[in-house]
Amino acid sequence: MTQLRNILVFACFIGCSLACQELIELDLAQSESRVVVEGIFTDADGPHRIKISKTINYYDTGKTPPVTDAAVQLLDSAENLLSTFTYNAEDSTYLSPEGLKGEVSKTYIVQIEVDGDIYRAKGTILRNATLDSLYYLSEKQLEMLGQPVFGEGYFLFANGNLNRPGVQYFKLQLKVNDTLKNSRSDLANSILSSEFFGSEFRGLPIPGSYKKDDTVSLRLFSLDEAVYDYYTEFINLLFNDGGVFSPPPVNATSNISNITTPENFPLGYIQFSSVLEQEVIIKDDEK
Repeated sequence: MTQLRNILVFACFIGCSLACQELIELDLAQSESRVVVEGIFTDADGPHRIKISKTINYYDTGKTPPVTDAAVQLLDSAENLLSTFTYNAEDSTYLSPEGLKGEVSKTYIVQIEVDGDIYRAKGTILRNATLDSLYYLSEKQLEMLGQPVFGEGYFLFANGNLNRPGVQYFKLQLKVNDTLKNSRSDLANSILSSEFFGSEFRGLPIPGSYKKDDTVSLRLFSLDEAVYDYYTEFINLLFNDGGVFSPPPVNATSNISNITTPENFPLGYIQFSSVLEQEVIIKDDEK
């Protein structure tokens, strides 16, 4: 009887607790809408794409609205006009002319005018690494070589060397059977610093494992330090769990500035890169 009474008391307590729950909507401060830019300009043939949108507040619904009436220009280091970008409604991006490409070691400026404000990003297309070979080994081959194996299948490795002095930065982009690997962990593994592999790399592991008959396409982008810092800060935001031991989230430091109204700063980045491409098809257990 005592046990039954305790159960009834506990059930009443839970029922009262649930009945007292109230949905509280925090009164978050409404902030000014800011321009967001995501773009890349390389030494490969264009068109090159720049996406421009505006932020929305926390409780707003829907996608961030694209900016469709911006003026987007490419300038050289002396601020001479090289080309203009035109808006493409199909993917809500601004496109450079086909065939336009940058030159290694040259500095460029992307200038964007939105609502009377002028935004600028400046960067140099740095010389890329040399990739001598891209090869794969099976898990069995790695075990025979006494190497640690994490997972099953085939694993990619690269041999090559750097072509400039000092620490260098890269972004690795992988497609497997025409599907881009772009998850949060893929991005975290794609940002590289030569501090961790040196000027000559042999057997540098490429993230992931692969299956027989996979076609793996690799693109390696050179990065300047400003864009490398942007990516590393952005990745830290992606993995910030909001716990008591996590630092407060802050916007990643953009390499774009508002030269008309500096306090109305933009978000995002424009990447200036040389790009290296290679492809490998996984055939069998042999190299």
